[in-house]
Amino acid sequence: MFSLRFAVLFVHIVAVIVALGGSLFSTFALTPVLISELDPVARLRVSRRIVRRLGAIVLTSLAVLVVTGIFNVLFIGGVSILLAIKLILVVVAIGLALYQYGNIGTQIWRAAGPSPEVAELQARFRRVGLTVGAIVLLIVYLSIGLTRGSGAIVASIR
Repeated sequence: MFSLRFAVLFVHIVAVIVALGGSLFSTFALTPVLISELDPVARLRVSRRIVRRLGAIVLTSLAVLVVTGIFNVLFIGGVSILLAIKLILVVVAIGLALYQYGNIGTQIWRAAGPSPEVAELQARFRRVGLTVGAIVLLIVYLSIGLTRGSGAIVASIR
């Protein structure tokens, strides 16, 4: 019942939940509260800490996803068209996440203080995060199709 393939798949799914859940919580719950409850100086200070901590969590989860994804591909034994599309989307999502935390997040972290430029950086950070989240949801949807087999996918398209 319990196998290496099952363990890898379990870790893979947990990494998706951690990465996506943390990002969605930050975007839809935490950020609106920070905007409404904190003055700009305190909001920037808290945002810096969140970006740093959440960035480490999300990027670590992405690394786990890549490693476990490679194992999952090896377990499958081949690459279908659907899997190729998923892998392309994974590369796009990872690139955007690296840009979000490595570029925009770093600029927010280094900002001298609240300013219109920082507000625009924070808005861009959220937009990129929403884009990554949407791509990850699409990847999850494609993963469901992969687990059902190609016959089920063709049947669901008709």
